[in-house]
Amino acid sequence: MENLIFGAFATLKDYREGDAANLGSDAYYRCIVVALASARLANPDCDVALVTNAPVPPPYAHQLQAAGVQLLQCPFDRYRVDAALEWSLAFYKLCAMEWVLAHTDYARFLLLDVDTYTQYPCTDLWREADEAVLLYQVPHAASQPMAAAISRNYGLLYGGDPVLTHFGGELIAGSRARLTDFMARCDAVYRTMNEKGLRPHEGDEFITCAAAYRSLQEGCPVRAANAYIFRYWVGARFYFASTNYCNDPVCIFHLPGGKNRQLRVLYRWYCKKGRFPAREKIYRLCCFPAAHPPILKSIWVRILARLSK
Repeated sequence: MENLIFGAFATLKDYREGDAANLGSDAYYRCIVVALASARLANPDCDVALVTNAPVPPPYAHQLQAAGVQLLQCPFDRYRVDAALEWSLAFYKLCAMEWVLAHTDYARFLLLDVDTYTQYPCTDLWREADEAVLLYQVPHAASQPMAAAISRNYGLLYGGDPVLTHFGGELIAGSRARLTDFMARCDAVYRTMNEKGLRPHEGDEFITCAAAYRSLQEGCPVRAANAYIFRYWVGARFYFASTNYCNDPVCIFHLPGGKNRQLRVLYRWYCKKGRFPAREKIYRLCCFPAAHPPILKSIWVRILARLSK
């Protein structure tokens, strides 16, 4: 196999994964099974792995292995920050990416967050991965608080008043050569952070955003991966979705608010039946909007348009 899809998950005393820290490790392992088993089913021509620093407990280890997912042990000895930072555990993703580049011989790599579900093969993504590093571009304006903080922190490290694109941490993909160069830039940002005592509350996303900004300044291509993944917020208090789940469909759903809801239901279904539900059932479970305009409202607008002559 030339391509590796992998998730990264670390456990470390007192280290945190943002506000989701109180969910417990079982919630994460359930998500891991859904994320990597679905990636394997959708991409049978790719290897799929979990990169972790700790033994995977039962029954999750057996479920992953039965799904054809490799379990790779990688120490959390790089990109360590203060345990009290909100996203101190999330920096392990960068450690894991460095590790697979150094210890495997795949031509291309796709790092996915573990609160994802893959519905289609990543065939086109692999084609783009040869030409650029791919990251998910979060639709945040420059003044959005997190995007503004990333830009402000970059200015503290390197000077000036830059405006950085906010790339999320749910996907990092590229060829071996592209990612080797990109991770060298991530390492340089991390070392500069340490030298200047900066501890960004934006987690690993600050490092990848800074590395992407420097890559683009120096002529190394970074592209938005939004044709392949979308971040759906389907909670009661914040709902942000799209019809791109089936219209010009993305391959991967990122469901950060669904760890203990949608992804938990999908895990239970997979354990009982050894497969995932039909796509239409998953769409309903995720509360996605209908992929067609409301009929009565559309008719009403047409009537108004005719009356407006």
